[in-house]
Amino acid sequence: MTVNQYQQTLKEHLEVRFNSEAICEWGTKMQNGIYSPRLDIAVGPFAVENGVQFIEEYDMLFQDNIQLIRRLVEKHLNNVDLINLHTPPENIEEIINRKLDEIFNFNYNARCFIGVEIENSVSRKHLMGGAVNASVLSRIGLAVGFTPKMHNVFKNLYRYFQFLQSVDKPTFRTNNLLVISSTQLLDICS
Repeated sequence: MTVNQYQQTLKEHLEVRFNSEAICEWGTKMQNGIYSPRLDIAVGPFAVENGVQFIEEYDMLFQDNIQLIRRLVEKHLNNVDLINLHTPPENIEEIINRKLDEIFNFNYNARCFIGVEIENSVSRKHLMGGAVNASVLSRIGLAVGFTPKMHNVFKNLYRYFQFLQSVDKPTFRTNNLLVISSTQLLDICS
C-alpha cells in the first residue's frame, strides 16, 4: 500500500469510527503573513472561523469514543516505553488514565478533533514540524511513522521533548500527541 492509499483508507475508517467528516490534506486558513500548516488527515468538526471553538463537541466525541482513544493511548505508551512488561499491572491503568486526562484537558482551542501527520521519508526537522502541527491544531494529535524507521524517529523525537521537559529546558509540550505506527493505527480504527 502506498502512503496515498493508506491516507485515503485511514480517512475513510476515521470518518466511520468518529461519525464525523475527515479531510485529507486539510489546511488552515490563516491571515496573510502567518504560516498556515496542513495536516495529512483532519477529523472535524472544524473550528476555522475566528473565535469559534468546539470544546463541548470535542468533549463529547472524546467521551463517545473513549475505548478507541484508550487503545490509542495504550499503544502510544507502549511505543515510547512509558509502560512495558515490567510495569506493575496496578500502575498501567493509572498511567493510561493520567494520559487520557492530559489529552482531554490540553488543547481546548483546537481547530479539529483529530489531526494526523503521516511521515514516510522526510528530514527530522520536517518530521518535528509535522508533530508540532498535529498537536497544536488538534484536540488529539497523531504522529504516524509510515515505515518502521519513521516510527522510530517519531518515538525518539517524543522522548527528546520529554527529556527537555524533565531537565527544565524550554520545550514543546506533548500532552495531546500520540506516537502510533501506521499498522497500529489502521488496526485500531478498522
